[in-house]
Amino acid sequence: MINTRTSIPSVAAGLYEAALASAASPNTLSAELQGIRPLFTWADQTRLDLDARLLSGGLLEPREIRAFATWLHRAFLEAADRTTFPSENIKGFNTYLFAAQRMMDWFHTQYAADAGHLPRNIAVAKAIETTARVWRERRKRTRVLETAPDLEEDGIAEIETFLHSAASAPSPDPLWVRGYLIWRLAIEFGFRIGEILALRLEDCPTRMSRAFCIVRVEDRIGPPDPRGKYAPRPKTLGRELEPVIARSAFPRLLIDYMTTHRVSWRRSPSGARLKRPVVHHTYLVVNDKGDPLPQRSATNLAAYIARETGVDFTWHLARHAFFNRAYEAVARLEDPTQREVRTGDLVYWGGWSDPESLNIYIRRARQQRARTALRVWGSAALEWKALSPS
Repeated sequence: MINTRTSIPSVAAGLYEAALASAASPNTLSAELQGIRPLFTWADQTRLDLDARLLSGGLLEPREIRAFATWLHRAFLEAADRTTFPSENIKGFNTYLFAAQRMMDWFHTQYAADAGHLPRNIAVAKAIETTARVWRERRKRTRVLETAPDLEEDGIAEIETFLHSAASAPSPDPLWVRGYLIWRLAIEFGFRIGEILALRLEDCPTRMSRAFCIVRVEDRIGPPDPRGKYAPRPKTLGRELEPVIARSAFPRLLIDYMTTHRVSWRRSPSGARLKRPVVHHTYLVVNDKGDPLPQRSATNLAAYIARETGVDFTWHLARHAFFNRAYEAVARLEDPTQREVRTGDLVYWGGWSDPESLNIYIRRARQQRARTALRVWGSAALEWKALSPS
């Protein structure tokens, strides 16, 4: 981040980038740095020494937060050549405010707090809480609440049929073998693709336990991920999950993959493909070289599945499909206490720290029910006699 007036790089931005790089994925790091760029641009234009403010642990004053939000609002209007704010840009606008708030709060916590000084730490927390209200007031409200997308049953059947057939062929392409394993982990458990790619052999079911374990990177013991800075970093909470659906593919599919397909391949001088059963790491899903499968390869694999089946598909859509159906099942429970308990179980299953993360599935279920809720009026018993037939 470079000051456009002085052409001097921002020290604060460099420190923040270094701090994020130690814990965030490259994609998250890039998104955060893009998110704070407007704040630095605004500070340059208004001659606010943002570096000095950040490095001293200072926060933006409420009037400065409002001024920045107004400047950002006008920037969006100019970019869209509009006089009213485009609804499609509301999410982007709020993303910039969130990123700016996170950075200000981080520096305030790092430079203003003192581990051995309780009154000061209380003051820091109160200051962050006060400015949080102003940031919240400046965010734009969306007119339509987000609902979870879904895979229709026909689409699920199409993907299942294709991948099962391809993976069960006499000499299957390793691409489709790992594709089917990832598919069943995503659709049966609602796992994120990052969680699947981060699974190690020790995280998988054993004779003593049928559960898969999701373990956050900071809670892991063992050698570092060979993928380095591109290693998946599960963002959800750690948890242990056993198969719950009827006719689960596990553990049979897992055992077959680990014993037969978790290998590396090479070409012989004659061009024949030769299998080598030696893999020098413990990560479950591997590519043809026997290395842990990269995120980009997994993304490409989803695109191949979409192309072969004609279904609009991503791995995260499989996660949505699982939780849409899981919540629908919970919503059908007649006992209110059981519904509340099972809803809490879903929050644990999804690995969410905030129960409101389930809201996109709740809203979708309500939306689906609303489409059929008034069909009762079509029955003779509930005929609306005051209205004349058309």
